[in-house]
Amino acid sequence: MQLPANLAQISTHQDWRHDTPYPPLGFTPFAEGALGNGDTFGLYWPIGREAAEPIVVETWHDEWRLQPHFSSLAAFLQAYATAEDEYVATPSLADDPASPRAAYLEARELIAQRKPDAAVALLEAALAILPEYTDALVLLHGQYVRAGRIDDAVKVAIQAIISPPSFGGPPLKALQWLRAQGVPDGERDPIRRACGQLSLNFGGSKDNADYRVLLAAIDTYLEQGKHVAASTLMQTYAELMSAETVSFQERHEFDQAAFIARQIGVSAKLQHGSRDPACQG
Repeated sequence: MQLPANLAQISTHQDWRHDTPYPPLGFTPFAEGALGNGDTFGLYWPIGREAAEPIVVETWHDEWRLQPHFSSLAAFLQAYATAEDEYVATPSLADDPASPRAAYLEARELIAQRKPDAAVALLEAALAILPEYTDALVLLHGQYVRAGRIDDAVKVAIQAIISPPSFGGPPLKALQWLRAQGVPDGERDPIRRACGQLSLNFGGSKDNADYRVLLAAIDTYLEQGKHVAASTLMQTYAELMSAETVSFQERHEFDQAAFIARQIGVSAKLQHGSRDPACQG
């Protein structure tokens, strides 16, 4: 993974290893900006963007979320320098025009002001930087549907469904809408083919058929050579399963360490190489 040019200006965790599903594969924490409450800022390489410099996200560990505040380490460092020991908040678009979260928040305001075209442009820009930004995908899906952009809405709905809960969701409305579209003859995407079998309701039950559907979709993406989609859905599966009880995981034969090892192995097939922190450089 491509390291930022100004890496020496932060204190990264040199021994960081991805041994739990959250924070996700592709995340490396650093000390600057941490408030001591367990949340931390970190570098994050969007899936499939490993050849580019990372964005900067913040963990919200109580919610198992990541917030993609800054489009680059340089943008974070500028905000950090002016924070004067206070919390480093989400930048404005004026301060960081490529901030995914700033774009998402502004898009919500624009939608409330009935300015959908401007909102769509911001959401598309955010997703060009962070394709697995689930919150932005869900919001963009609704705008595509309202605009009658059905093909685009289908693509975004599928991407929202496979994208990690750490970046937002759940995309229940997108799933319901996708079901209503039916499945075209010859459809190759495994999520669209199986969307009628998904509920996206997790926790509180002894069994959940969604997990078998998601595992099968991962295998299909791999067979199709779609390693970005497979890596994205693997991260989603790992996060969802890790939130289940130990007994549930055992019934579904989920071995966390083995699954993460498989994630790292699959990520090595991405165009720009492994997402393992040990492979940064």
